[in-house]
Amino acid sequence: MSPGNKGKPMFPNRRSAVISIAVVLFLLIFAGVAIDQNNVSRLKRYKKEAIAFLDQGMDAIDDRFMYATTLVDLLDDHSLAGPIEDLVSSYSREKSPSLVSELYVALDKELALLQIQVFTDKQYPLYAAYFEKIYDAEQEMALYLNEYNDKALYYNVQIGGFLATLAAKRLGMQPLELFSVAPAIKGRP
Repeated sequence: MSPGNKGKPMFPNRRSAVISIAVVLFLLIFAGVAIDQNNVSRLKRYKKEAIAFLDQGMDAIDDRFMYATTLVDLLDDHSLAGPIEDLVSSYSREKSPSLVSELYVALDKELALLQIQVFTDKQYPLYAAYFEKIYDAEQEMALYLNEYNDKALYYNVQIGGFLATLAAKRLGMQPLELFSVAPAIKGRP
Protein backbone atom coordinates (compact mmCIF):
# COMPACT_ATOMS: atom_id res chain seq x y z
CA MET A 1 0.00 0.00 0.00
CA SER A 2 1.16 3.46 -0.75
CA PRO A 3 1.64 5.75 2.30
CA GLY A 4 -0.41 8.57 0.73
CA ASN A 5 -3.34 6.34 -0.21
CA LYS A 6 -4.28 4.51 2.93
CA GLY A 7 -6.30 1.47 2.22
CA LYS A 8 -5.74 1.48 -1.56
CA PRO A 9 -3.39 -1.15 -3.06
CA MET A 10 -0.45 -0.01 -5.24
CA PHE A 11 -1.72 -2.11 -8.13
CA PRO A 12 -5.42 -2.57 -8.83
CA ASN A 13 -4.96 -6.25 -9.68
CA ARG A 14 -2.35 -8.97 -10.08
CA ARG A 15 -2.17 -8.57 -13.80
CA SER A 16 -1.01 -4.94 -13.60
CA ALA A 17 1.48 -5.87 -10.86
CA VAL A 18 2.99 -8.65 -13.00
CA ILE A 19 3.15 -6.39 -16.05
CA SER A 20 4.81 -3.57 -14.07
CA ILE A 21 7.36 -5.94 -12.54
CA ALA A 22 8.07 -7.49 -15.95
CA VAL A 23 8.64 -4.05 -17.50
CA VAL A 24 11.02 -3.06 -14.68
CA LEU A 25 12.95 -6.36 -15.03
CA PHE A 26 13.13 -5.93 -18.80
CA LEU A 27 14.50 -2.41 -18.39
CA LEU A 28 17.08 -3.61 -15.85
CA ILE A 29 18.21 -6.44 -18.15
CA PHE A 30 18.33 -4.07 -21.12
CA ALA A 31 20.43 -1.59 -19.10
CA GLY A 32 22.79 -4.39 -18.04
CA VAL A 33 23.25 -5.57 -21.63
CA ALA A 34 23.75 -1.99 -22.85
CA ILE A 35 26.38 -1.32 -20.17
CA ASP A 36 28.15 -4.58 -21.02
CA GLN A 37 28.17 -3.81 -24.75
CA ASN A 38 29.50 -0.34 -24.02
CA ASN A 39 32.30 -1.84 -21.91
CA VAL A 40 33.16 -4.38 -24.61
CA SER A 41 33.34 -1.79 -27.40
CA ARG A 42 35.25 0.65 -25.19
CA LEU A 43 37.85 -1.94 -24.14
CA LYS A 44 38.31 -3.12 -27.73
CA ARG A 45 38.78 0.47 -28.89
CA TYR A 46 41.38 1.21 -26.18
CA LYS A 47 43.27 -1.97 -27.00
CA LYS A 48 43.17 -1.22 -30.74
CA GLU A 49 44.59 2.27 -30.12
CA ALA A 50 47.41 0.86 -28.00
CA ILE A 51 48.23 -1.85 -30.55
CA ALA A 52 48.42 0.74 -33.36
CA PHE A 53 51.16 2.61 -31.47
CA LEU A 54 52.84 -0.70 -30.60
CA ASP A 55 53.04 -1.64 -34.28
CA GLN A 56 54.60 1.70 -35.18
CA GLY A 57 57.06 1.44 -32.30
CA MET A 58 57.99 -2.10 -33.31
CA ASP A 59 58.59 -0.91 -36.89
CA ALA A 60 61.13 1.58 -35.52
CA ILE A 61 62.73 -1.13 -33.36
CA ASP A 62 62.91 -3.36 -36.45
CA ASP A 63 64.70 -0.52 -38.26
CA ARG A 64 67.15 -0.12 -35.40
CA PHE A 65 68.02 -3.81 -35.39
CA MET A 66 68.28 -3.79 -39.22
CA TYR A 67 70.67 -0.82 -39.18
CA ALA A 68 72.71 -2.51 -36.44
CA THR A 69 72.94 -5.64 -38.60
CA THR A 70 74.07 -3.62 -41.62
CA LEU A 71 76.58 -1.74 -39.50
CA VAL A 72 78.25 -4.88 -38.16
CA ASP A 73 78.34 -6.34 -41.68
CA LEU A 74 80.38 -3.30 -42.77
CA LEU A 75 82.95 -3.59 -39.98
CA ASP A 76 86.51 -4.29 -41.03
CA ASP A 77 87.19 -5.98 -37.68
CA HIS A 78 84.50 -8.68 -37.45
CA SER A 79 85.58 -9.60 -33.93
CA LEU A 80 83.71 -6.48 -32.79
CA ALA A 81 80.50 -7.75 -34.36
CA GLY A 82 79.97 -10.84 -32.19
CA PRO A 83 77.93 -9.44 -29.30
CA ILE A 84 75.73 -7.38 -31.60
CA GLU A 85 75.14 -10.29 -33.97
CA ASP A 86 74.06 -12.45 -31.01
CA LEU A 87 71.55 -9.83 -29.88
CA VAL A 88 70.22 -9.25 -33.38
CA SER A 89 69.77 -12.98 -33.96
CA SER A 90 67.84 -13.21 -30.66
CA TYR A 91 65.45 -10.44 -31.66
CA SER A 92 61.99 -11.24 -32.90
CA ARG A 93 59.08 -8.87 -33.26
CA GLU A 94 56.79 -11.49 -31.73
CA LYS A 95 58.62 -11.52 -28.39
CA SER A 96 56.99 -9.95 -25.37
CA PRO A 97 57.61 -6.25 -24.65
CA SER A 98 59.74 -7.15 -21.62
CA LEU A 99 62.04 -9.40 -23.69
CA VAL A 100 62.23 -6.87 -26.53
CA SER A 101 63.04 -4.19 -23.93
CA GLU A 102 65.88 -6.31 -22.52
CA LEU A 103 67.30 -6.94 -26.00
CA TYR A 104 66.94 -3.28 -26.88
CA VAL A 105 68.81 -2.09 -23.78
CA ALA A 106 71.54 -4.70 -24.32
CA LEU A 107 71.87 -3.70 -28.00
CA ASP A 108 72.13 -0.07 -26.99
CA LYS A 109 74.99 -0.84 -24.61
CA GLU A 110 76.83 -2.83 -27.28
CA LEU A 111 76.32 -0.11 -29.90
CA ALA A 112 77.66 2.54 -27.50
CA LEU A 113 80.73 0.38 -26.87
CA LEU A 114 81.16 -0.29 -30.60
CA GLN A 115 80.96 3.40 -31.42
CA ILE A 116 83.79 4.11 -28.98
CA GLN A 117 85.87 1.26 -30.43
CA VAL A 118 85.48 2.30 -34.08
CA PHE A 119 85.71 6.06 -33.57
CA THR A 120 89.35 6.17 -34.69
CA ASP A 121 88.82 3.75 -37.59
CA LYS A 122 89.38 5.21 -41.07
CA GLN A 123 85.92 3.92 -42.05
CA TYR A 124 84.20 5.80 -39.22
CA PRO A 125 82.49 8.34 -41.53
CA LEU A 126 80.71 5.38 -43.16
CA TYR A 127 79.82 3.91 -39.77
CA ALA A 128 78.67 7.31 -38.48
CA ALA A 129 75.88 7.39 -41.05
CA TYR A 130 74.53 4.13 -39.63
CA PHE A 131 74.90 5.34 -36.06
CA GLU A 132 72.81 8.37 -37.10
CA LYS A 133 70.15 6.12 -38.65
CA ILE A 134 70.12 4.03 -35.48
CA TYR A 135 69.65 7.19 -33.43
CA ASP A 136 66.85 8.42 -35.73
CA ALA A 137 65.07 5.08 -35.40
CA GLU A 138 65.36 5.39 -31.63
CA GLN A 139 63.82 8.86 -31.66
CA GLU A 140 60.90 7.62 -33.72
CA MET A 141 60.52 4.55 -31.53
CA ALA A 142 60.51 6.60 -28.33
CA LEU A 143 57.54 8.65 -29.52
CA TYR A 144 55.46 5.62 -30.43
CA LEU A 145 56.38 3.53 -27.40
CA ASN A 146 55.60 6.40 -25.04
CA GLU A 147 52.16 6.64 -26.62
CA TYR A 148 51.79 2.86 -26.49
CA ASN A 149 52.73 2.76 -22.80
CA ASP A 150 50.23 5.54 -22.05
CA LYS A 151 47.43 3.82 -23.97
CA ALA A 152 48.30 0.39 -22.57
CA LEU A 153 48.37 1.72 -19.03
CA TYR A 154 44.97 3.35 -19.54
CA TYR A 155 43.61 0.10 -21.02
CA ASN A 156 45.00 -1.87 -18.07
CA VAL A 157 43.31 0.48 -15.62
CA GLN A 158 40.04 0.24 -17.54
CA ILE A 159 39.92 -3.57 -17.54
CA GLY A 160 40.35 -3.40 -13.78
CA GLY A 161 37.07 -1.49 -13.37
CA PHE A 162 34.16 -3.34 -11.75
CA LEU A 163 31.83 -4.00 -14.69
CA ALA A 164 34.61 -3.86 -17.28
CA THR A 165 36.38 -6.70 -15.44
CA LEU A 166 33.43 -8.97 -16.15
CA ALA A 167 33.51 -8.16 -19.86
CA ALA A 168 37.32 -8.48 -19.99
CA LYS A 169 37.26 -11.89 -18.30
CA ARG A 170 34.47 -13.12 -20.53
CA LEU A 171 36.41 -12.04 -23.64
CA GLY A 172 39.77 -13.25 -22.31
CA MET A 173 41.30 -9.77 -22.38
CA GLN A 174 44.59 -9.59 -20.51
CA PRO A 175 46.51 -6.51 -19.36
CA LEU A 176 48.97 -5.22 -21.94
CA GLU A 177 52.64 -5.46 -21.04
CA LEU A 178 54.55 -2.19 -21.00
CA PHE A 179 57.91 -1.43 -22.60
CA SER A 180 60.87 -0.43 -20.50
CA VAL A 181 63.55 1.00 -22.77
CA ALA A 182 64.17 4.14 -20.71
CA PRO A 183 67.59 2.94 -19.48
CA ALA A 184 68.78 2.93 -23.10
CA ILE A 185 67.43 6.38 -23.89
CA LYS A 186 68.50 8.10 -20.68
CA GLY A 187 71.21 10.69 -21.15
CA ARG A 188 71.04 10.94 -24.93
CA PRO A 189 72.35 14.14 -26.51
